[in-house]
Amino acid sequence: MYTLKSIARRGTAFMAVFALLAATLLPSLPAFADELNPLTERSLLLTSSAPGFTDTDGSGNSFAAPNSVGENYAPAGSGPNGKKSGQTFTFKVSSTATVKAFTLQYCTTAAGVCQAPGDNTGDARDDLPSPREDNATAHPLGRSDLDFVGDFTHAAAALADGEFEVYIDGAATTEDWAFAKENEEDNAHSDELTGKNNYITLTSATGELISNGQEVQIVFEPSETIYITNPGSGSFFVKINTYDSDTDQINPINDPTPLDDTDQTVIDGGVTVANVMTDSIHITTKVLETMSFSVGTQNPDTTAVAHGICDPIDVINNNRLNMGNPNAEYSLEIDEAYDTFSYWRLSSNSSGGATVYYSGNTLANTVGDEIAEMGAEKSSQPGTEQFGLALIDAGLDTMDGGTFPTQWVTPDIAPLVIGTEYDEGGFQGDADISSSTTADNAKFAFYKSSNEVPEVIAQNTSDVIDCATSKVRYVANIAPSTPAGVYTTKINYLAAPQY
Repeated sequence: MYTLKSIARRGTAFMAVFALLAATLLPSLPAFADELNPLTERSLLLTSSAPGFTDTDGSGNSFAAPNSVGENYAPAGSGPNGKKSGQTFTFKVSSTATVKAFTLQYCTTAAGVCQAPGDNTGDARDDLPSPREDNATAHPLGRSDLDFVGDFTHAAAALADGEFEVYIDGAATTEDWAFAKENEEDNAHSDELTGKNNYITLTSATGELISNGQEVQIVFEPSETIYITNPGSGSFFVKINTYDSDTDQINPINDPTPLDDTDQTVIDGGVTVANVMTDSIHITTKVLETMSFSVGTQNPDTTAVAHGICDPIDVINNNRLNMGNPNAEYSLEIDEAYDTFSYWRLSSNSSGGATVYYSGNTLANTVGDEIAEMGAEKSSQPGTEQFGLALIDAGLDTMDGGTFPTQWVTPDIAPLVIGTEYDEGGFQGDADISSSTTADNAKFAFYKSSNEVPEVIAQNTSDVIDCATSKVRYVANIAPSTPAGVYTTKINYLAAPQY
């Protein structure tokens, strides 16, 4: 029988969100040595949860070059770009020790023999005749393997593109850290191996003294040439260890002298964080050249959708939404505000709760014209350029008027708490958006800076998340001077559970 301490070292698993990642130097079974203490309050935030073969915005444009007319939509590290993604690991240590190495191993399971995540075809084993696809070949076919492309360098000053940094309680470490990548998968795995870089080592000759309970944050900031490619689909896990040696990261699992504990260099670890790939919400609207629109609104709340016990939110028409007057090709009007809706749902067995973010640009056309972001929370004001969003508790919308099973929770947004700038969208999306003069009007916010730094919209830091469901209400207004054209955006929703 395992001791309670042994059980605490085992990895955890998680279910993630709609929209809108090892333990040893060599992959193997989870370790249970006396020296191995768990890292706690673990989470992983991706700059994009889009699949690794995706790098386009709502108009299908990918990043070309800085300051080019009509590009700018999906640079490395932005919400739509899963091909060139970044990551942030956050956790607290259990032991007070000088840490000289961190290892991160990406696998499809939280424990056992390791297979790197991805869905390309072929097998990277040397003795098999079916070579694994590289990502360049697989991406046009809608497939990708997780891979670290290029070598991240340690930030010399403020963190910049193509660099990584290690923070202790929010302060950047003063030591120099070296980055190394390699493939570490187990030939004993029964499924195909990817052969891609799934094992990261960060080392420092002097190391950093980290005390029990201090928070560590490891941030990989991507560039157009140095980045992390997400796997194509499914969930994945990252096994984390800390070590007191920068040259021999010896773990109880791969210890050449298992009867002698004096050479074991692992400090804390044997635990995982998890994440999953999701797709984006696409929104399209149009500004007609005549600007002669008839008044009309569309309220999806009047159409109830039957569902089972916490089924995933349905993907319809590839998550594409039209916003505007349905009688005028879904175009916007100067004197009328228009809204549209999407949903997301989150379940996670993370006892430390979770945070939900959004990431995306404001509505823009292909020549660089934009409908102004809402910015800080405010009411809808027709005749003024605005694009914003707000969250609505979706419990009543998704129940189809039936009696929900007593053995499960009602699918509302609890226990997540909506951010204060996004909590006044109306009880069921029914608050007024046609005038800004009424005190009880719906209010919205939106920051296009979220395209680079995801914006928090809902959070809980202490509870397991059971079927938290939110309805997102989007609003758009134009001014007489808004240039004509087809305007699109692509909003990505990210979830980061804390284990």
